[in-house]
This record gives sequence, C-alpha cells and structure tokens, in this order.
Amino acid sequence: MKKIRWGILGAARVNERLLPAIANSPFGDLFAIGSRRANAAEECLEKYQPNLKGKVKTFNSLDEVIYHPDIDAIYIPLSNEEHTESALKAVNNKKHVLIEKPITLHSKEVKAIQEAAEKNHVKVMEGFMYVFHPQFDRVKEIISSGLLGDVQYVHSMFSFPIQPARFYRIDRSIENGGGALWDIGPYAIHTIRQCFEQNPLSIVAKSHLNEHGADLTTSGMIDFGNNRRAQFDISFECVRRSQFEIFGSKGKLMCHTVWQHENDEALLTLTTDADGIKNEHIKKANHFTLEIDHFNQCIINNTAPKLSLDDALWNTKTLEAIQSSIKTKTWVHL
Repeated sequence: MKKIRWGILGAARVNERLLPAIANSPFGDLFAIGSRRANAAEECLEKYQPNLKGKVKTFNSLDEVIYHPDIDAIYIPLSNEEHTESALKAVNNKKHVLIEKPITLHSKEVKAIQEAAEKNHVKVMEGFMYVFHPQFDRVKEIISSGLLGDVQYVHSMFSFPIQPARFYRIDRSIENGGGALWDIGPYAIHTIRQCFEQNPLSIVAKSHLNEHGADLTTSGMIDFGNNRRAQFDISFECVRRSQFEIFGSKGKLMCHTVWQHENDEALLTLTTDADGIKNEHIKKANHFTLEIDHFNQCIINNTAPKLSLDDALWNTKTLEAIQSSIKTKTWVHL
C-alpha cells in the first residue's frame, strides 16, 4: 500500500499535535515542511519530531512545498486569512489538502476551493479534529437513538484566558481574521450544527471588541426553526471551557470536554426522566492521530472525508452571519 507523502505549510504552534500525527501515521509519511521565516521549518521539526531531522526536507518558502512533485497532501495551519490562497494553489497543483479551521473567512472562497477540488479530483477537508474522537461518535449515537427525544436546544461554551504570547490572535479586526470568533468560534458553531438536522435560519450576536476591532468575547443565539435554537459563548477573557450541552424533549446530554487530551478519558453525562443521571466514560484516544489516519485512508481508498465541503460552507456562512450581526447589532438571516 502506498503511503501518502505530506507537506506542512508554516511552523505554527498547532504542529506540536499535527506534525507527530502526520509523521507517525501507518498510512503516511512527513516529506517536507516550509516556512517563510528563515530556519523556522527546521526548528519546528527539531522541536516536535527530532528523530526525523535530516530525513524530512525543510524549506524557507511555502511554494517549494506546494509545488514539490513528490508531495501528495498538504496540511495548512497558516493564519486564518491566509488559508484560501495556499489552498487554491495546492488544489490546482493536484494536492489533497487538510486545512486547519476555519477553512476560510468567506463562504465564496469555500465555494472556490470546492469547485477547484472537484475539477482536480482531490480531497479537501476542514480540520475539526474533535469529530474523530470516539466521544463524538457516542454523542451522535445518543442523539440518533432518541434517548433525548427531539433536540430542541444546544448551548456551546468555548474559552480560555489569552496570554501575551498569543496576542497575535487579536492584533487585527474580525474582518481580517482576528479575535475569538475566527479562532474558537468555529468549534462552538460546528458542535452546535452537528446536533441539528437543519441549517441555521437566523443569528444575533454581541461582542466585546479590543482596540484592533478583534472580539475578545462573543455571545449569541441561533434560530434553527421549529422552536429549535442554540446559544454560544466564546471568549479569550473567561476560564478555560470546551463543552456543550444538548437538551431534548426527553433528556439532556453534557459533553464536558470537547478538546479531549489523549491521556484522559472523556466524560459524558446523560440525564433522562426514565433513568436519572448517568455518567459515561469514553476510552482514551488521540483525535489528531485519528483525523490524519482517516484523511490518509480517504486518499488511498478514494472515499469521501467524514467532513464534507458542504459542511465547511455552512459553518463559514454561519460565522459570516455572526460577524455581520456584531456589526449591525441586529438579527441576520442566512
């Protein structure tokens, strides 16, 4: 079986988790890393996978990775506003692409990537690693089983106190990809959307903005129609949270930690009128490894990724609507 040869664009901090997942997958190999900062690619490899030093190519540019003839797939963890340009270059050069969330800042750009991927017969997926953890499979199973009844309300909460070393995330406006909305907001919205069969109909949101126009905190409500709604709260000013709760006509389900560490069991709390409160412990798993293995197998077997570009399009459209509501201070219809 052919192994998928990977290239990574940029020396982002998320490589701490993704680089080993790519390098150690039984279905793929890390071939190259490229960064525009001198020696950054080599330093990234030395930091996160030193045993591969001298075996993995490092470049002081992104294009040398994108256009390298021996690379099959590319991982893009660049700044939010830079995803589209590199993704389109890679796709049009017939590379499969895994793009760190958010896939883009504009739904029209998702459509452009989707059209290019179809034309060039390559796989493209937005990188929501949490959906590959067995915890997420159990959440979907509980919803489908009817234990909760009809899902009527979801509340998602994602936050952490931002530290000075991470201020690069809030040094530009929301429109330019800065702030909590485009950083942790994609998770908050994606988890909500996975709980409903419908797409959002309308949204209202309010933010606390800094001097750059980046949101430090954003809260809002989403209407899914038929008395189905959701609330979200994302913040760089609040204690660390990565959780959501689903309420139905017969019960509720709490997912205590969405960004589950691979050394920890996950915990779900299911509450129903019939059985009371029950805690479920989900086995340990590395969702980054599972994500990479899945994408490799999609390429090898020519199967559709678990997360479609239609899903990416609707997540982006929802985030766009939130951004518009923050600006207009009104409900925005999708």
